[in-house]
Amino acid sequence: MKNTPMKRHLFRSTQRGRINFQEVLDYFQDLPNFEIYYDKEEVDIIYTDNDFGFQYEFKITKVSQVKDIYKLNPAYLNINFMLCLPLLVPSFAIKEILNFTAKVCKFFDLSVYHESFEDVRQFSVADMYSLFQGLQMQYLDEFGCGEKIFIDQDKLNAICKYQRMIDKLIEYTHSEAEVNPCYPIIDRDNNEYGICTYFNFGNPTLFAPYFDFVNIKDEDGEFLVRREEFLKLMDKYLAKTEEYLPDMYVLKAKGAKQSKGQISKLKKCAIVDQVFETLRISDLLDKTNN
Repeated sequence: MKNTPMKRHLFRSTQRGRINFQEVLDYFQDLPNFEIYYDKEEVDIIYTDNDFGFQYEFKITKVSQVKDIYKLNPAYLNINFMLCLPLLVPSFAIKEILNFTAKVCKFFDLSVYHESFEDVRQFSVADMYSLFQGLQMQYLDEFGCGEKIFIDQDKLNAICKYQRMIDKLIEYTHSEAEVNPCYPIIDRDNNEYGICTYFNFGNPTLFAPYFDFVNIKDEDGEFLVRREEFLKLMDKYLAKTEEYLPDMYVLKAKGAKQSKGQISKLKKCAIVDQVFETLRISDLLDKTNN
């Protein structure tokens, strides 16, 4: 059904017995970014991904949600516990969620079932990711991508890694350069979109990989410049580094000082006749060459 998240039902061997859900709740209660909500019919354990701008959840239900459960191996108990995944998010995020779920399954000795399976099976990240890819393709074929934007898969992976690594990148640069979150932007009227990196002009800065635009802030305000114009004026002050991620540039303290005279030229390159909307990284989908 349209907009229905993909549900993966978690089972437990009858030899292990039913799960202690208080232990499950205690497990998630201690993890960052998880919130637990209760009502009479279910318990929702919701994770909010602040870096990418989306949510997913584990759900405990009062009534079984598994169709044709009588056809499944009776050696497994349906414990009314499931993982609900969004279908239209970057594959980088899905792999993270599946790796985390694998840890949950190992900790509580759980197996997994999806309605496309013949029976309950052991949780495999590779198998679950393959299932996700198939269901996402099926969804896109049936409903389309809506307002989601396709980005080259390798580039999107690098962008996602950057967003996750910001704190580590600050450590790697010994706090000698600003490392700001990046974000997608789009001008829907002209169908122009890309990744925007933030730059406090005059400050040493590490720029996000594969950026398409630079949002420059100075004492007079902010303005937007395309990558090509930015690099044309700033390239001689930048050092390209691929030590952490591909296609990354760093403006060190010396270059930041030397480049201050470029601000007037950059302002002449500012985009003034277009309106761009800010998106979330979760609004991006992987574009493959297959």
